Amino acid sequence: FSFYRHPIDYDVHPRLKQKLPPEAGANNFLTRLLSDVHSGDIGFKELGIAKQVIRQVTVTGTRDLMAESLFRTGKYFGWVPVSGTGTKDGEEKDDIIAKSCIDNQLQAFPGERYADHNSREWQVFYNANKMDCQLYELARSTWRAQIQTIIPLTLQKKRAGEDDEDEEDGDEELQPAAEGGR
Repeated sequence: FSFYRHPIDYDVHPRLKQKLPPEAGANNFLTRLLSDVHSGDIGFKELGIAKQVIRQVTVTGTRDLMAESLFRTGKYFGWVPVSGTGTKDGEEKDDIIAKSCIDNQLQAFPGERYADHNSREWQVFYNANKMDCQLYELARSTWRAQIQTIIPLTLQKKRAGEDDEDEEDGDEELQPAAEGGR
């Protein structure tokens, strides 16, 4: 899974750009990182590679929707809160615990900054980081698309016939639902 923030917020964590060699310059950090091109000019090929990484490789989250992103990622991977039960009967209680924990942890982190898109500073920044701005918008679009395509682990198990009842009966090497298909 990956979480994306708007390029204008990269300086909130200045060590991010230290991963690039000095000759890479200060522009399009994320495009360079995802396409593995750290120096020289980058173009549409590198942007395309970075877009494919976001679309096909990651469960996507964004900084502006961090709480929802963390919750969705946790549901997808089947994470259970420390004091949760991890059962179908306790799922609602587990969700409340998880949301409360996430909200408590995120209170200490700064939100995103918003820029005046008509200002000279924004225009200079955008021209230097146009590809990263496009990647961020793609990450937001992928986040919205994954609402329909990222299926929580409990639902995946239910559809595969591996409900809580199956787990309580004993962990068998091969579940009956998987025997016929292989």
